[in-house]
Amino acid sequence: MFQRIKEILANGKEFMATSHIDPDGDAMGSVFALSLALQKLGKETVVYLKDKVPYRYEFLPRPASLVHEIPAKRFDAIFAVDCGDFYRIGDGYEKLKEKGLIINIDHHNTNEAFGFLNIIDERASSTAEIIYAVLKALDVRIDPDIAVNIYTAILTDTGSFRYNNTNSKAFIICEEMTHFGVIPSYVAEKVYESHPKERFLLLCGALETLETHYDNRLAIMHITDELFRRVGGSREHSEGFVEFLKEMKGVEVAIVARQVGERRYKISMRSKGNKIDVASVASRFGGGGHKKAAGCTIEGTIDQVKRLLVEAVPL
Repeated sequence: MFQRIKEILANGKEFMATSHIDPDGDAMGSVFALSLALQKLGKETVVYLKDKVPYRYEFLPRPASLVHEIPAKRFDAIFAVDCGDFYRIGDGYEKLKEKGLIINIDHHNTNEAFGFLNIIDERASSTAEIIYAVLKALDVRIDPDIAVNIYTAILTDTGSFRYNNTNSKAFIICEEMTHFGVIPSYVAEKVYESHPKERFLLLCGALETLETHYDNRLAIMHITDELFRRVGGSREHSEGFVEFLKEMKGVEVAIVARQVGERRYKISMRSKGNKIDVASVASRFGGGGHKKAAGCTIEGTIDQVKRLLVEAVPL
């Protein structure tokens, strides 16, 4: 498949790279690393993101051509990275199939294989690990800008090497990135130690909604639009909240429900141990992800949403 990418690049000059809404570190690092690499190969490359770059990833080097509206022009190919489902690119995603061949690069085992070309490796620690392999196959010389994107993507998607998706390649690649100029303490400070006050106010409010079920094996909390307004926070300030719940002793499944509409909630799920596959739970509501990290969207009041989730988790 890497050979097919080489052929597509050799026969084209204009490309787009994109990723999912509510982008995380893997999405940001992967899409920026790929786009910078394509530019090094002499290709005109546009990065399209429906949402703005989250504050904690603003330090990442990026191409100048970053847009938040789908360009009117056609491209020789469109790289969709870290998107388990095509719709997660955001409103208007249907237009993209009319604008070029879709090359789908991802590591989610629930990926729909929506591309003309699909490079999916669920064994990879992150999409960035696959991007690294692609760049090697393309003989792209990795520079400090590409390196910090790849390092940050792997670091965040493995939970600083704490999650069970952490593999030997994750360590090897990140160690190699330090030889290209990455300073781990600098990345850690930007990602984990540069949060605005609003994040902490939001967390305090969310923790007040904390509930536990099944003898404290399931922990769930929610964030409403009213709370966002009260503390002056935004959805990016809530990234990673579900990880706090997973740190509780005895918790096997952690869930955070974040309001994204009048009767609509975005669900983030994490599991601990080997008993519960949260991707299977999320799939019941049209979502997906990994065995230990998944998400979906559910319609209803918050009480209805929480009841559905509690009943769906097989504890």
